Amino acid sequence: MFRGNWRGSGGGGGGGGTALVWDSTSAATYSFSGNTNSLKVDVSVNAVAVTLPSPGGVSGQIFTVKHSAGNIGSNPITISSSSGTIDGLASLVMNQNLSTTRVSSDGTNWVLI
Repeated sequence: MFRGNWRGSGGGGGGGGTALVWDSTSAATYSFSGNTNSLKVDVSVNAVAVTLPSPGGVSGQIFTVKHSAGNIGSNPITISSSSGTIDGLASLVMNQNLSTTRVSSDGTNWVLI
C-alpha cells in the first residue's frame, strides 16, 4: 500500500496547496477514511466498489479516484457515497482505462469537478 503526501496546486491569489494523501487498493471494496483523499485503483483481479464519506462531514473537500492498472472495461470502478448523491446519481461507474474522477462536497452531496 502506498501512502504519501503530495502537494497540489492551490487556489487563485497565491493560495497555499491542498495536501493530497494517497492510498492504493486492489480489494473489491474500499472506503475513504482518516485523512486519505486520493486513491489509485488496480482492477487487474476484480471490479472495485469505492465509498466516499458522508459529504456533510467534509464540506469543501476534494476526493480523487484514479484507475491505475487492469482492464477497467472488464472490471469497472463504482463510486458511491455513504449518504447523499454524486451529481444527482446514487453511484458513478468509471469505465475508461487510466481515467480520473474528482468530486467535491457541497456539504449535502458530491459534485463532479
